Amino acid sequence: MTLISTRIPEDIEKDLKWYAQKERIGISMAMRKVLDKGLQDIKIEYALELYKKGRVSLWKAAEIAGISLWEIIDIVKERKIPRQYTQEDTEKDIKATLKE
Repeated sequence: MTLISTRIPEDIEKDLKWYAQKERIGISMAMRKVLDKGLQDIKIEYALELYKKGRVSLWKAAEIAGISLWEIIDIVKERKIPRQYTQEDTEKDIKATLKE
């Protein structure tokens, strides 16, 4: 595991300590969980942006985000993102799902 050092504002430190106490974990573990959640959210937003622009299919967006096809479909529905889907995309996604 790599060690990374950074300075954080006092308000973030306070929130991080609160989270660590709430979860009954150490500060280092709390920081890792927060970073993991934040990076996951960033990957999802990036994948959705590519999908909205028609640059990737839903299947590829799910792959970029590191989540399942069904999860990305649910997010797209929840956010009412117009589907950028052709018949060819549907066939590709079905074939990819069957390979799993």
